[in-house]
Amino acid sequence: MCGIAGLFGDRKPGLLEAMNRVQQHRGPDGSGVFEDREVPAGLGHVRLSILDLTQSASQPMTSSCGRYVLSYNGELYNYRELQRRLDAPAGGWRTRGDTEVLLEGLVQRGESFLQEMNGMFALALWDTQQKSLLVARDPLGIKPIYYVCPTPTTLLFASEMKALFAYGALKREVNFLALQEHLAFGHSSGQHTAIRGVYRVAPGTSLRWSIGRPEPRLAPFWQPKFYPKSVPDRSRATEELRSQIQAAVVRQMVSDVPVGSFLSGGLDSTLITQFAIDSKRDIKLYTSTIPPTDNSLDQMTDDGPYARKFSEMTGMPLTEVPMRSIEISCLPELVWHLDEPIADPAVINCYLLSRIARQDGVKVLLSGQGADELFGGYPRYRAMQIAESLSRLPSVARSLLRWIGSLTPGGLSGGLGANMRRFRRIVSATQFPFREQFLHYCCGAPPEYVHDIFASDVQASLQDQTAIRSCLQHMTVRNIDGIDGCLERDLSIYLPNHNLMYTDKMGMAVGVETRVPLLDVEVANLVIPWPTEWKVGRKSLKEILREAARGVIPSDYIDRRKAGFAVPYRYWLRHELKDVWEDCASEQTIRNRGWYDPKKIAATRRESQYGLSDHYLLQWAIMTAELWARSFLDKNPARENVAV
Repeated sequence: MCGIAGLFGDRKPGLLEAMNRVQQHRGPDGSGVFEDREVPAGLGHVRLSILDLTQSASQPMTSSCGRYVLSYNGELYNYRELQRRLDAPAGGWRTRGDTEVLLEGLVQRGESFLQEMNGMFALALWDTQQKSLLVARDPLGIKPIYYVCPTPTTLLFASEMKALFAYGALKREVNFLALQEHLAFGHSSGQHTAIRGVYRVAPGTSLRWSIGRPEPRLAPFWQPKFYPKSVPDRSRATEELRSQIQAAVVRQMVSDVPVGSFLSGGLDSTLITQFAIDSKRDIKLYTSTIPPTDNSLDQMTDDGPYARKFSEMTGMPLTEVPMRSIEISCLPELVWHLDEPIADPAVINCYLLSRIARQDGVKVLLSGQGADELFGGYPRYRAMQIAESLSRLPSVARSLLRWIGSLTPGGLSGGLGANMRRFRRIVSATQFPFREQFLHYCCGAPPEYVHDIFASDVQASLQDQTAIRSCLQHMTVRNIDGIDGCLERDLSIYLPNHNLMYTDKMGMAVGVETRVPLLDVEVANLVIPWPTEWKVGRKSLKEILREAARGVIPSDYIDRRKAGFAVPYRYWLRHELKDVWEDCASEQTIRNRGWYDPKKIAATRRESQYGLSDHYLLQWAIMTAELWARSFLDKNPARENVAV
């Protein structure tokens, strides 16, 4: 796990070294730079040593033939198998790790080698003879990669967006469409970012660039294929799934450094942790807990009791980290690490657990990320089933339900308040067509409400572009029916731009590699074409994953209510974080920033405080967007590491 960077078409002395310094937290074990002597082109790399800790595995790495240079971030889990398929380079293999295998595979097989790779990666391969560049990102988008063209003949890329701004002439202007998406979804959609002109390479996509043709050419090499449907015998499919997940965990346990696990005590993390222990590895467990006094409003599930019980059963040591409001003090630092104003309080959990793991000497953590998108675990899929049933009611009855929902308080404490919020969300979107209805369920705040809080000149610049527009276009182009279309949207957009994004950034902020066995490409290719009802069943979500887990972990972990790392952000915003909110969203701050209507921001706060509406996630998004603007717009996020 590392950080990569590159500059092509505009030689800037010291720029690659500066980009490396900005990303040094991703690779505290070493750094390197390659510069082509014939043309303005170069690669940078910072290294976190996981496999083959020797200097011979350092990067950028040059091929045995001397023609190609590789800078690579990630892990290639099937590298030993691939090594057996490849011809040994002249002089034999120089290292014991995956980087040399990846390099020689690309040399021998070309871009088609990407189809054979099972791993998480962002890579850049420079051909010193053809003066051409290949950049590629893994199929599910586990590893990030950003790029920008500051001039028509120049390309910059990096693992983290902030490293791009070591190129001092690069403009930093807000992209209001992406900002609107951040406020509604908690993340931007598609490949644009909150900085105008800066993009992400999409999951499963390669980018080609050359000195003679200086324009990025993007092409997918992998996409989730929901059709044609694969309908094997269900009991046999369940056994194959169990076997595939176990094999994926074993593959991803390969490491020359200690391994730990994020343990929420839910189905996903408990299953992969059990398989990790079964592979005869001692691992350290890390979980977060919520003080009961802070949880009356949010009604978050406390993972502590389940994690403790699992630790006792397996004998593996458990570290518990309580989520207290004092932890908000690290938020400005986390926003800088995130690159984008991702509005999810769970970033705090991920960061704190990763930091403590690193202090324990653990460099690799297993995570259950991806199960909800792959197997259908989010409540919004169940909401779509309920909404489908409601659609059969007469229009008068549906209108009545929506009216009742509009009168239902959204910010009350206790279990009743939580159920009222769910009812209000379900009935409020039943007026929309299927895809729009689903996207409304994906939003933390209604898209129309988000659009309305912007200042009039920002609204004019957005015109009719709502927060759901990019996602709706994506779903229309992919044209996948029903719940499968919802799953595809979450796999292609929500997962890489939100969950995997913050998981990577928070781990790498402290030099920890996070691995996600449930997103192993062999598991994904197996599961995606299976019948939708095997995933989003009438009785339970993630139905076939639950079946595969039986006999591996106890039933109370399989059948418990959905769990995941969470913080009581509603309670915090209502009480302990008043001063932080006032600093980020006072009338003066709002007017100075010029993005929002101050009166509507004040109304958003007031309605939540009085328990009338549940606008707390929107408040969190507004707060983090302001903190992001201070780090990325008001000053250069590359800070002192800027090359003129």
